[in-house]
Parts: sequence; C-alpha cells; structure tokens
Amino acid sequence: MEQLLIALWRAPDANVESLLDTWIPLVLHDSGVESCTISFADPDQGSFAGPPCDVLIELGLARAQDLDDLPDRHDLYAVAREVNVFRVDPHRVIEWERTWADGEYAPGVKYVSFVRRADALSHGQFVRHWSEVHAPLARAHHVGLAGYTQNVVRATYTPGGAGIDGVAELSFGTRADFEDRFYDSDEGKAIIRADVKKFIGRSGISPTLMRELPLRTPSP
Repeated sequence: MEQLLIALWRAPDANVESLLDTWIPLVLHDSGVESCTISFADPDQGSFAGPPCDVLIELGLARAQDLDDLPDRHDLYAVAREVNVFRVDPHRVIEWERTWADGEYAPGVKYVSFVRRADALSHGQFVRHWSEVHAPLARAHHVGLAGYTQNVVRATYTPGGAGIDGVAELSFGTRADFEDRFYDSDEGKAIIRADVKKFIGRSGISPTLMRELPLRTPSP
C-alpha cells in the first residue's frame, strides 16, 4: 500500500467540512483506496501564529506513483486555495491503541508539523537523525503523547510542498495533555529544543492543532 498525505488550505469563506459530503464519498467508493483519514484544524489554535493547515488527508492507495493517482483531486480545489500532495513512508514511533470506530473523531488533539531539514544535512541524514536520535528523545520527554507518527516524504507532487522532508503527527488524548504535558520538565524541554536545532530548519508552514477522523482503516 502506498501512502499519500494531502495538505489543504481553504479558499476564503469555504467550508472544508463539506468534503465529508462531496469528495469523501467518491474516495471511499474507489476500489483503489485502502485507507482514509481526514483531519480538520481545531478552531482553537491556542498560541500558534499564522494560518493553520485547514485539512490533512491520509490516503492508503494501491497505487500512488504520481498526482493523477489521487482520486477526484479536482473536487478538492473547490474548497482550497492551496493543495500540497506528498508520498510518504509513515513510521509509527508510538502506536495509539484505537478505542473508537471508523467514522468517529479521535479524542483529544493532534499537533501537525511540516518539517524541513537543516541546511547542512542531506535528506537521508535528516531521516536517520529524526528516526534514530529524535524519536527516543520524544518518547522520553513528550510525556503526554498518546501517539506519534513520523511521515518521511519520499516524493512531492505539488510545487508548494517542495523542500518539506517530513510531516510529524503528535497525538494527545486530551487538550490538557497537549497544553500541560507536552514536556516532562524544563530540562526535557531544553533537550528536545537543542536536538531540534541540530536537524530541523524553518519550514515556512505553521504548525497546526487538528481533530482526526478515521474513515477507513485497513484490516490488520
């Protein structure tokens, strides 16, 4: 199964949740779609500045070799001013045991960050540091985490996503876990921030708090 991430920024006055009634039924009817999750920006972005990513869609497809493999993609642009599409390899650092069914929102919030590697690193060096060095630090010091996925970008199918090396998804069971238990301590916060400076550059895309809605989960 090939994995696509689709990031969407809404057009002025557009209702992105209308995708649940327009685009999503078409996608779920497509025999090539093996999994589908859609996440919407939380109305309360807290202290984050800048426009949020309004929608993040995760698709598992039988084939995802180019942009033409994205089902009914033109319907996405009916509500979007920008759409970025990435082919990714997801690495589940912390697997959240599901207690909710497809069609039900996951509890809590998900922190989504688009990551660009530091200038001195190659993409491969970035991936190794992210997975081998940073992941254990995140498990140790982000004590409120319920789930953590590192999506390594293998190909970018749209110009707006150029230069993004990964998309991080940090899930928290409650909003309080995100706000009060993001770090275990001031020392842990300093350790994480010092490590981030070693391998992450400025992406130019604001991080976003999102609500996740799984719609089709593949059988184990």
